[in-house]
Amino acid sequence: MGMMRALSGLTAIVLIAGCSSAYDPYLKTGSNDHYSHEIEVVEDTAILEVAMSEAEPGIPYFERRRIEAFLSDYKSRGYRHGPLILSVPVNSPWGPKLETSVQETLSLADEYAVMDIARSDYDSNGSPDAPMVLAFKAYKAIPPKCASMASVNFADTSENDTLPTFGCAQQVNLAALVADPADLRAAQPEDPSDVMRRVTVIDKYRAGESTITERSDAESGAIAQAIE
Repeated sequence: MGMMRALSGLTAIVLIAGCSSAYDPYLKTGSNDHYSHEIEVVEDTAILEVAMSEAEPGIPYFERRRIEAFLSDYKSRGYRHGPLILSVPVNSPWGPKLETSVQETLSLADEYAVMDIARSDYDSNGSPDAPMVLAFKAYKAIPPKCASMASVNFADTSENDTLPTFGCAQQVNLAALVADPADLRAAQPEDPSDVMRRVTVIDKYRAGESTITERSDAESGAIAQAIE
């Protein structure tokens, strides 16, 4: 019986020693603390220069698509960080054309629901090449530089840690896909709550009524039945 107790005690000591090794600070356990592959987010300024044309009374037809694409880009990653800046060259020989272009640009902005617009003109020094300028503040994601797979020894597991390339490709893809890189810096504030809807739901709940929003047949998500 004494021998059995001694063996049991020895077994417990061995198990405790084995468990304690998992917390050894010198033994890597897949923490990936050496290779974080962080995405760098830097402030950027998006700029679009729109040249005037002698043949067009306002915005040249070949520039209209570029302005529309720029407004869409502002809605995607710029509207939360400041206004859309509209700059017109002062003392330009295209004065009337520029003012017409401004009005056309404001109309396009209204179509894209871009309301926060600030005008900031600049001196053209009389140059006919001075363009109308659109600009906005944004952020740019710079992906990490992944190590070449050829430089990694996949057979070396001495540190019991993840490989230098682990997760790097995913970070590169994230930097390329994120709509607004500013979201990678910090969480964005929540939109304000719908107070009126909240009061309606609480009143219905207290009255024992259904709080589900009523929908018509046209709003249902049912799939149409196939013709038999």
